[in-house]
Amino acid sequence: MNDTSAASSKPDFTMADFLSTYRYWALFFSSLFVAVGGQGLNSVLPLISQIAGSSAQTIGIFYLGSSLGWVIGAFVAFMVAPRQGWAALVSPILVCGVVTIGFLAMPAFWGSPVFLFLFGLAVGTVRAVFPLAIAIFLVGGRPGKIDFACALTLISTTILASLFAPMGAAFLYEFNQSGLPVVWGFLICLLLAMLVLLPARDLGFDEPARPRHKPLPPRQRSPIMVAIILVTPVIVLLLIGLVAFFFQRSEFGATGSFALIPSVLLLGVAVGVLIYFAYWVYHIHGELAGAVASQRLLTPLAATLIAILAPLGLPILVMTLGDLLNDRARDSGQGTSISITWLAVWSILLPPIAIAMIQNAANKSYTKV
Repeated sequence: MNDTSAASSKPDFTMADFLSTYRYWALFFSSLFVAVGGQGLNSVLPLISQIAGSSAQTIGIFYLGSSLGWVIGAFVAFMVAPRQGWAALVSPILVCGVVTIGFLAMPAFWGSPVFLFLFGLAVGTVRAVFPLAIAIFLVGGRPGKIDFACALTLISTTILASLFAPMGAAFLYEFNQSGLPVVWGFLICLLLAMLVLLPARDLGFDEPARPRHKPLPPRQRSPIMVAIILVTPVIVLLLIGLVAFFFQRSEFGATGSFALIPSVLLLGVAVGVLIYFAYWVYHIHGELAGAVASQRLLTPLAATLIAILAPLGLPILVMTLGDLLNDRARDSGQGTSISITWLAVWSILLPPIAIAMIQNAANKSYTKV
């Protein structure tokens, strides 16, 4: 009985398992579309309501409805998502889409307190249900603490990305000061979120994780050289700044085609370093899998795409690799091989140092295999 209980409580999904499924990325992008559209709408709606002749008190009714919508969204997330995950996300999107179409079709009601309240209620509900339901879906996979935190943090970056939405909404408002393009943009975001979710009918993570393994022969590299290569664009930028300062003080100036040389040089170095960075991420995941197979490792291609494209993707991958390497060091009786605290600090402040720390720990782990 005790063995059965222990087995049932053992974590199933790792962060790599989550990131290797379509449903995770469907949740990521649908959450991104909803957050961006909602944030952009909230920033411009007061101007739209003022054009319709609404007072500040009337506009506040929309935000009151939006706040109550978070209560409804929480109810839907906790009561519906564990049983019908797909319906818990799609139903609020459909309702909000219908209300938004009504908002576009009936401009005479833009100043109506009742209509603004219902519109705010629909928008608040759809924005609230996503983060809460996604957390419930991830918990269903019974991940470990670090895997759950990393997988949820990565999706949470969609909220950070939505902070840039007001700039796009302001551009649309300048293009057409009726505010209609912003509302249309919100409706398009809802449609995109729906389209992303359609293929992923089962959003839970209740089944066993799919085995995957993409090994490469382990190869040791100099951590110092890896860090130097990755920090080269910063060094080149500083050198260009010093050269420009020298020419200014010496009353020399670069004109014509010579003025383009520093920019072309910096661009070339940046592209080369990006290629090497993608090469390193690809190979470190494959080489660690080649040393010891692990369900906690992403396939090299998936890891490379996430490190380059996903917000906070690199810090999360680095933290996961550091935790994996510490476990391998402890299993071999070597104790902790890398400081997770310093790894977290450097992965934010200066990623090449964090990458060098991972490479150093990986080199040590290869010798113990």
